[in-house]
Amino acid sequence: MHEGTPLAKHIRQGLQPKPDEDLAIAMYELMLDRASDAGYEHYEISNLCQPGFESEHNTKYWTAAPYYGFGCSAHSYDGLFRRWANERDLARYMEMVEQNARAIVSETQLTDSERQAEAVFLGLRMMQGMSLQDYEQEFGSDLRIEHENDLIRFREAGLIECNGDLLKLTRAGALLSNEVFSAFV
Repeated sequence: MHEGTPLAKHIRQGLQPKPDEDLAIAMYELMLDRASDAGYEHYEISNLCQPGFESEHNTKYWTAAPYYGFGCSAHSYDGLFRRWANERDLARYMEMVEQNARAIVSETQLTDSERQAEAVFLGLRMMQGMSLQDYEQEFGSDLRIEHENDLIRFREAGLIECNGDLLKLTRAGALLSNEVFSAFV
């Protein structure tokens, strides 16, 4: 349950009960099984599709590919260190454009440790997993050594698996992904 949502508000006000976690897990597993039986692939933590119809837009985020946004409230990423966002307020955005001013209102330079954390938690969002060799080439360090204890703990809990070069979440790991991701942030 996420704060700020109608469900969170209704639960807080006593208008509806908090969902039963065991029932939610069972329903999630049933949905994945039925979707798989119907030919859908669970390609990203929160997305399924028919083979070949993965969202190219969202996949850019999970694979740290560069993306460029144009217009009011648009966000961009150079694929390396820099993220930026345009003005959100339409009237203010239009005023800036008419004055030939930059409409960029926030910029972030990612540190190496932020890039490493993102590489793990975004890479693990993809159900195919992330390449440990690519990580080592990009950052000059071995994730298996850096986070040895975490990886052992998550593997023993059945949340991750390592197949050769690929580190990936299991089905149970996808359900508890935030717990896994928190070890790398």
